[in-house]
Amino acid sequence: MALQIKIQGETPKSGKSLCHTCKYSSIVVGQNCEELIVCQHVFEGRVTFKVARCGEYHPSNMPWKHEMEDMAWKIEARKRGQKGFQPDGPDLQVVVTPPKNNGGFPE
Repeated sequence: MALQIKIQGETPKSGKSLCHTCKYSSIVVGQNCEELIVCQHVFEGRVTFKVARCGEYHPSNMPWKHEMEDMAWKIEARKRGQKGFQPDGPDLQVVVTPPKNNGGFPE
């Protein structure tokens, strides 16, 4: 006998809003646990309901693309010498460029 579970939606009704873990949201909590959620991207205003799915969601613990590019080492392979077929194989020059900043790590 197989166990069958039917799931409706992605977030339970009693769960927290997706906005709690999104980089675009600003959340203010009052002394009596009142919440004010402001979306800085989609709505550009107040969110008055619990969000289960959002097309512009970006996890707050994931860096932006430009942040990852700034901390990445860039490796390029450049072909040197004559163009075309060479029986000895191509003479490659590998150029390694360190990141623009150290990503917050001490040197």
